[in-house]
Amino acid sequence: MYQHLLFFCNLNAQHGTMKKNFLVIIFISFTIIAAAQINGFKTNGSKTILSKLNTEWTFEPYGDYIIKTTIKNKHEKNGEQISNAVILKPTGTKPVVSGTEIKTVVYGKSITLNISSKVVEYIQGTTKLTSTGAYLNTQYKGVTFSIADSTEQFYGAGERALLQNRRGKKLVLYNNPWYGYEYGADNLNYSVPFIMSSKGYAIFFDNPSKGYFDIGLSNPNSLEAAFVSGELTYYIVFGKNADEILQHYQQLVGTQPIPPRWAMGNFISRFGYRSQAQADSVIQKMKDEQFPADGIILDLFWFGDSIQRTLGNLDWTNKTKWPNPKKMITDWRKQNLKTIIITEPFILKNTRTYNESLKYHAVDSLGNPYTLTDFYFGYGGIVDVFRKDAQEWFKKVYRTQTANGVSGWWTDLGEPEKHPNDLYHNLKDLGFKRLFKADEVHNIFGHYWNKMLFDYYTKEHPNTRLFHLNRSGYAGSPRYSIFPWTGDISRSWNGLKAQLPVILGMNLSGIPYTHSDAGGFTTTFNKDAELYTRWLELSVFTPIFRPHTAALGDLNPPGSLDVPSEPALWDEPTKSIARKLIQLRYNLTPYNYTLAYQQSKNGKLLVRPMFYESFADSNLLKAESQFMWGDNILVAPVVKQGDVTKDIYFPKGKWYDFVRNKYYEGGQWVTDSAAIDEIPFFIKQGGFVPMVAGFNTMDKYNTSNLSILYFPAAEKTYYEMYDDDGLTNKSIEKKQFELLQMNGQNKDGKISIALKSSGGKFIGRPAIRTIRFYLAGINAKPSSITYNNKAMILHGADESGMREWKPGDAVYFAVKKTMMLLLEFTDKPLVIELSK
Repeated sequence: MYQHLLFFCNLNAQHGTMKKNFLVIIFISFTIIAAAQINGFKTNGSKTILSKLNTEWTFEPYGDYIIKTTIKNKHEKNGEQISNAVILKPTGTKPVVSGTEIKTVVYGKSITLNISSKVVEYIQGTTKLTSTGAYLNTQYKGVTFSIADSTEQFYGAGERALLQNRRGKKLVLYNNPWYGYEYGADNLNYSVPFIMSSKGYAIFFDNPSKGYFDIGLSNPNSLEAAFVSGELTYYIVFGKNADEILQHYQQLVGTQPIPPRWAMGNFISRFGYRSQAQADSVIQKMKDEQFPADGIILDLFWFGDSIQRTLGNLDWTNKTKWPNPKKMITDWRKQNLKTIIITEPFILKNTRTYNESLKYHAVDSLGNPYTLTDFYFGYGGIVDVFRKDAQEWFKKVYRTQTANGVSGWWTDLGEPEKHPNDLYHNLKDLGFKRLFKADEVHNIFGHYWNKMLFDYYTKEHPNTRLFHLNRSGYAGSPRYSIFPWTGDISRSWNGLKAQLPVILGMNLSGIPYTHSDAGGFTTTFNKDAELYTRWLELSVFTPIFRPHTAALGDLNPPGSLDVPSEPALWDEPTKSIARKLIQLRYNLTPYNYTLAYQQSKNGKLLVRPMFYESFADSNLLKAESQFMWGDNILVAPVVKQGDVTKDIYFPKGKWYDFVRNKYYEGGQWVTDSAAIDEIPFFIKQGGFVPMVAGFNTMDKYNTSNLSILYFPAAEKTYYEMYDDDGLTNKSIEKKQFELLQMNGQNKDGKISIALKSSGGKFIGRPAIRTIRFYLAGINAKPSSITYNNKAMILHGADESGMREWKPGDAVYFAVKKTMMLLLEFTDKPLVIELSK
C-alpha cells in the first residue's frame, strides 16, 4: 500500500502513539490512497519530487554514486537543517522517467529509482536498497529500510567498543563520555550517523540531533534510523567495496588536510604535569634515555592547581609553578618540542573569565545564562559556540596562547560532557530564529567548535597546519583538521581490547585520525608492563602515537599507583622495547606521511579493516583483531594478557615479515609467534615501504638517505611516496611537494623496478638522494643487475657483519633471501633490472 511510503503512516507500537488529531488525518488519507495511482509526482531540474498526504519526498543525485533523499511534512515541527557537513554540490543531472504504477527514474548511466505504492528502491549496478517507509510520532521522526538478506553486515556509526558488524544492535546516536570504559561499551564520545553495508552501499543521515539506529534488533529484516528533531535527509552512497564507498562519502563531506609532520611523531603527555619543573624533569629523562619526541601536551593544570573548579581560568594562574610560560615554551621549542595545551567549553563560577563570559553562555528557557549544578568539575555554564560573538570571545584565548608560542590545541569535553536538554543554544548566526534545545544540537556542538578553531587558523595563521587533538565532532569534522582520541579508556586488558574496534569503527565512519591514550588512561592499582608494552605495539601503527595516562601524584585516588605514561620512566626491559617501537615509528615516517597524503587527496583510510578492498572473502570479515596500515602493511597486535602467539589471516598473495625474515602464503589462517618484544606485522607482496633512519625529531627529518623495502610480485604494482617540508599549509595546492613514483614486477625471470620524481619545489627537498632498495623473496643470487643500462657490482655478504658499500653496489644476503641495491637518484628517472 502506498501509505507505507509516507510520513504519519507507520503506526507500529514501537513508534509510540500520536495525538488524536493526527490519527484522524491518517485514516482519512488511508482511504484516499488505497485506490490512488502515483499522481503527486513531478521533476524539477535534477530533482524528482513525490508529494502526497502533506508529505514530500525529494530525490537528487550527487554524481554517479550518491543520491540524496529529503522527506518533509507540512505538519512537522523543528525540521531545520542545521548541519554543514555536506560540501559536495549536486551534479544537476536531469532524470529520465517512465512507468505509471511504478515510476522508474534514471539518473545518467548509474543510479535508478523505482518508486511504487509500497516502496522506493535505490539501484546502482547490481546493488539495491529498499526504503519501506517513514514516520513521525511524539518522540521521533524516522525512516525504515528492508534488510531481508541475513548475510548482510553493517559497519560504522562512530565510536563503539563492539564487533565491527553492528547488525542486531540498537545504537544510540548521542556523543557520550564514558569514563573508564572497556570492551562492550556501545555508545562513546563520537557517534556518526553513517552506516555501511557489506552489500555495496552506505547511508549517511545528515541529522545531528539525538537519535538511534535499530539495525535488525526490533525487526530482523529492518534497518531503522530515527531522530528527535531536524530535517530528515539521508544520502545513499554506493561503491563496490569499503574503499570506494568511503572515498565517495568523503567527496560528499570532505577529507582531512595533511597534518604537520611532527604530529606523526611521539608525544610526551600525561594527566598531568603540574608545574614546569615536573615537565622539565620528564623531558630531560626522555632525552637522557634517547627517546625521540616532537611535542609535549599540558592538561588542565596549566590554568589551575586542582582538577575541579578551575575550568574557565584559561590562563597561567600560578606564577610559581609556571613562572614564565612564553620563555618555557620557547626553550622547549629549541629542544624540538612543540607545546599543545588543553581548553574546555565550560566556564565555572569564580574562575578568571566567568563574569565576562556570562553573556556568551547557552541559556535556559527564559533566556538567562544556564547554570550547571550537577557537573563534576563545578558550577558554571557552557560557551555557546554557535554564536559568532561567543566564538570571537573564545578566540581571544587561542590568540593569546598562540602568541606565547603554543603550537597546537587540545579541546576536551566537547560532546559536550554535560548537556541537559533544558539548556538552549542560539543559532541565529546560522540563519535560525528560534532557540534550540541541547538534544537538537548535541552531536554537532563539537563540530562547530572544531570549525571555529579551524577558521581562526585559516584567517590568522593561513600558512600553518592546525594540530587539534579532540574528543568529539560530527560527520565532516575531519576537514577541520581534527585528531580524535578514543576517550577516557580503562587502563586494563579489556580497555586495550576495546581500542581496535573503536578505531576501526571510526575509520569506517570516515574519521581517519582516531587513536587512543597509549597505555590506557584511568588511574590504576597495578603496574602492568605487559599491558603497557602491548598497547604501545598497537599504537605504533595508528595515526597519532601519544602515550597518555592519569598520573596525578598526591591527587591520585587513595591506594592507586602513580604509573607513568612516558616510556623513559619504566624499568627494563619495557624501556628498551618501547624505545625500539618508537624508533620504528620514526623510521616509517615516509610511509606514514604518505598515508596522510592519500587521505587528503583521495579519502583513503590510514587504519583499514581487513575487508577494506573486498567484502567477498568471509575470512576477511572475521579477522577483526588485525588490520591494514595503508596499502602494504598488515598488523596483528596482541591484546590478550599472556599471549605469545597470534592467529592471523593472510589474504590472497604472499606476505613478508622483514623484522623476523619470515614468509607466508596467503588465503589461510596461521598461528604465529608474538613474544613480548614482537608485534606481528607483514609486508604485502608487490608492496613498497619507504623508510628513513637516524633522526630523533621530525625537525631533522630528511629523505636524502632513503631505504625502500620492496617485495616483488608477478603483477605489476605501483606506489607513490609523498614528500614536502612538513609544515607549509596547503602544500598540494601550492605545488610545494614531490611524489616519488615507483613501480615493480617480477616476470619471466626478470625483476624490473622504475623510479621517477614528479618534481616540485619546497624547503629541504634533496637534490640528490642516496637510495637503498631492499628486495625480499630473492631465492638465488641474480646473474646480473643493471640501472639505466649500467651494470651494478654484485657482492655476496657476510651475514655476521656489514661493510661500507657505495653507490652502484648490489649485495645478496643468501640466508635472508634479500638484496640490497645502493644507488644515487636525482630527477632523472631510474630503471633497475635483475636477471636470473
